[in-house]
Amino acid sequence: MFSKVFVAWKKNYGEKIALKVCSILREYDVEYTFRELKGCDLAIVVGGDGTLLKFQSSLECPMLGINPGRSVGHYMSATNKDFETKLRKLLTGKEGKDYFLRIYPRLETAINGTDVPFFALNEVLVSPIYVRRIMDSELTANGKKSKERNTGIIFYTPSGSYAYAKSAGAEIIKDDTKFGAVAIAPYAGKLKKGEILSEKEMRLTHLRKRGELCVDGQPDQTITLNRGDTILVKKNGHPVTIVWFSVKK
Repeated sequence: MFSKVFVAWKKNYGEKIALKVCSILREYDVEYTFRELKGCDLAIVVGGDGTLLKFQSSLECPMLGINPGRSVGHYMSATNKDFETKLRKLLTGKEGKDYFLRIYPRLETAINGTDVPFFALNEVLVSPIYVRRIMDSELTANGKKSKERNTGIIFYTPSGSYAYAKSAGAEIIKDDTKFGAVAIAPYAGKLKKGEILSEKEMRLTHLRKRGELCVDGQPDQTITLNRGDTILVKKNGHPVTIVWFSVKK
C-alpha cells in the first residue's frame, strides 16, 4: 500500500479524472497532495506525455500516467475508460503480478560546469533561438570531435528515441545503456551521416551568438546559451520509474 500520493493534471483537461482519483484514494485512506513532492511514494499524473514530462524531473517515486483520451500517451498506462480498475489494482495488488514497474534512464546536463536543474526523460534540445537560423557547434562524442552545422541537435534517451529524435531520422535505441544525438536539418558535420550513440557522455560547444537549451520540450525548462558555452550531456544516475499493468517491452 502506498502511504502518500502526489496528484497532478493538465489544466482544463484532466480535472474530472483527477478528482475521481482522489475519491478512490480516500476510500483506501491514502494521503494525497497536489503540491508537496517530498515524502510521496507514488505520483499520479492525468494528461498526456507532456504533462508527465513536466513533473517527472522533480519526482523520484514511481509514476502512474492516465490519458483522458485526446493526447499522445507513450508513457500513460491507463485511460479514461480503465483508470479506476487499474488504480484499485495498484493500491491493493502485488508488484510483478498485478502491476509492473519499468525503469527509464534519464539524461542530465551541465552548462560550463554548472548543473542544469532538470532531468530529461525524452531529450535535451540545443538549438538557435529562431529555427530559421543555422547553428554552428563543436561536438565531442566517443573521443572524436566534429564541427556541426544544422538547425539543432537532439540528445535523446532510449524512450525518447520513439519521439522527437525519431521524427528527425534517428533509429530506435533498444539498449538502455546508450543515448544518442541526432541533428535537425544537418548541413555539415558527422551528424549529417546519421545519429551518434554513446554509453558515456557527449560535449557540445555552442559557436553562435545566441541559442537555447530545452529539456523535454518544456518552456519553463529552457536556458539561453551564449557563444562559447559548453554543454555536457550524460546519463543520469537517477532513472524514473513508471507503472504498467503488463510487461512493457
